[in-house]
Amino acid sequence: MTIDGLKQTAARLAGLRFLFVILINLVPVAGVVFLGWNAGAILILYWSENVIIGLLTLPRILTAQGAVPRREGGKRESRAGLGCFFVIHYGVFTLVHGVFTLVVVAGFVTEDQSQVWPDGGLGWAIAATAILHAIAFFRDWIQARKWRTASPTFEMFRPYGRIFVLHITVLLSAWGMAELAAPTWSVLILCLLKAVLELILLGLGRAVKMAS
Repeated sequence: MTIDGLKQTAARLAGLRFLFVILINLVPVAGVVFLGWNAGAILILYWSENVIIGLLTLPRILTAQGAVPRREGGKRESRAGLGCFFVIHYGVFTLVHGVFTLVVVAGFVTEDQSQVWPDGGLGWAIAATAILHAIAFFRDWIQARKWRTASPTFEMFRPYGRIFVLHITVLLSAWGMAELAAPTWSVLILCLLKAVLELILLGLGRAVKMAS
C-alpha cells in the first residue's frame, strides 16, 4: 500500500471513530429522553462500558505484535504476563470505581427502584454498547490489521486515560447533582459532558498523531 493509501485509510478510520463516539453516546441520551432514566442508571451504564472496554483490551494485549519491553536481566516480558497483570490491575481499578459508582447511585434511589435499574431498558442499552464496541474492535483492530504493529504495553495502559478523564469527571458531576437535588432533565448534561470530553480526547489524539 502506498503512503497516500495509508493516509486515506487513517483518515477513514478517524472519521469512523468520530461516528462511533457519537453513536455510543446516543445510547444514554435515548434512555434519558425516551425511558426517563436518572443519573443513577446513566452511571451504571458508563461503569458497564468500563467492563466491556476491559474485556476487549485483553485480546488486544495478547495479539499485539509490536515490541515487548525487556525486564531486568534482558528477558522480554510475555504477552500472557502483561495480560494477567492487566486483568488483576484493571479488575481492581474497575471494582473500586464500581463501589464509588454505587455510592453515588444510592443518592438517586427513591421508592421507585425502576428509576435506577429500568426494567429491560438498561440491559438492552448495555448490550447495544457492547455490540458497538465489538464492531469498533473488529474494524480498528482486526480489519485494519493494527495488531501487526501495536505495542502490547501501550494497549495495556490505553484504557486508563480515557476512564480517568471521562468517567471520573462524570462521576463527580453526578455526585454534585445528587447533593444539589438537580432536576431529572439535567441528567442530559452528564451525557453531553461525556460526549464532548470524548470527542475532545479523540481530536487531541488525532492531532498528536498527525504532528508526530
